[in-house]
Amino acid sequence: MNRVMNFPERSLEVTSAFRQKWFWMWALLPIAAYYASWLMMTVPFPLFLVIAQWWALDHNKWKENPKIWLWNFVIFVLTGLVLVMLLDHLTISEDYTLFVVIFFVIYYGIQTLNEFLLVKVFMKWRFGFWSVANLLAALFWIGILLFGKAVIDNQIKFEYLLWIIIPIMGFISNIITGLGIHLATQSRYGV
Repeated sequence: MNRVMNFPERSLEVTSAFRQKWFWMWALLPIAAYYASWLMMTVPFPLFLVIAQWWALDHNKWKENPKIWLWNFVIFVLTGLVLVMLLDHLTISEDYTLFVVIFFVIYYGIQTLNEFLLVKVFMKWRFGFWSVANLLAALFWIGILLFGKAVIDNQIKFEYLLWIIIPIMGFISNIITGLGIHLATQSRYGV
């Protein structure tokens, strides 16, 4: 009989993520990519984002083949095409609620497909944590943006939204998805 089966399951440990370099790179490099892409009218943001995330994954001690993550750029292109086709007829000012919900459901919904890439990136991977983290990140964005629209309704200057609020929200959602990766790469047993 396999002795590993006799070990009790180890509980998941969340706080150790905050002591790892890759985790902070995952949370902060996409924000740097966001600011850098504004220098070129945001066009290269998907490429910058994928490279920033790949660089963070490359620093994870459990990685096996982080270059597979670069295929995520194809997923970003497909996401962009779907969003352009669906949101072409919506204007942000008239259909704000519908725009926000559709945008983040599509973006994070398609990001759950990356779970199949992450299986190849890491030596050990537990399905579900990435998908749940993306669901929570989508709910965070939708909740904050809809609550903010209802409460402050155009009292914040657009510049503050673009340069301060969106990066802070991105940072928080990156922490959520980073915790999803951290939990998915933990071993089930204490060996």
